[in-house]
Amino acid sequence: MALTVSAFTFACNSETRTETNSEIDEAQVEMNETGVETEREYNDMAVWVDENSTRAENASEEEWREMRAEYSRREAELDARSETWDDEAKREWEEVKASWKRTEDKVQKRLGDVDVDVDVDRNNN
Repeated sequence: MALTVSAFTFACNSETRTETNSEIDEAQVEMNETGVETEREYNDMAVWVDENSTRAENASEEEWREMRAEYSRREAELDARSETWDDEAKREWEEVKASWKRTEDKVQKRLGDVDVDVDVDRNNN
């Protein structure tokens, strides 16, 4: 009887170990996929900021409003995800945001104060 219990316990422990290892492997794959997706999104945003910073130098007020609205939308999405990033990724993200802030400052100086979220109620008399 003791031999049967020992064999059963060994078999269960082995099966449990295999299941646990599989679960760990799946979690690591999921984490890696999430990291790759985050890095891709961050890189896309960094490229977007570089390209649009150059474009902003000569943008009309309407184009600038569109760029700022697009930046704000993208920034909000990445800021929400940045909570889970490592310190290096957070630092790089702050650099991208600082770069865009410098662009905003230049364009605001050139165009004056341009508001993105303008809600105007017009009453025609």
